[in-house]
Amino acid sequence: MATVIRTKPLKRRASTSIRVDPNIRALRVYPVEETKKEIADLNSVGIKLSRDQAVHLARVLLAVSQEWDEVEITAYRLAPRKSDGSYGVTVTSRNSELKRSRGNPAVARV
Repeated sequence: MATVIRTKPLKRRASTSIRVDPNIRALRVYPVEETKKEIADLNSVGIKLSRDQAVHLARVLLAVSQEWDEVEITAYRLAPRKSDGSYGVTVTSRNSELKRSRGNPAVARV
């Protein structure tokens, strides 16, 4: 005799229930703190990400670009997290004419 397993029906969820975790981390931010070059001599900056961190940053950028006209990415190279040594990255916008859907502020911490 066959056993019948009954499961609860899955609830439907609207796409508006999707949330993106704005807490973005990076493995490293360049130039490193110990660089001997002057800030004026530096031509570029870099952010080293793991695969998961890169996907996370991409999701945040995709989410905010739907609402914001301008996006700024800031990496905090002098403030590694003590627990794992990763660096904070934020995605923000200074545009005062931002659309703010559902009362969300114009800052996403990644």
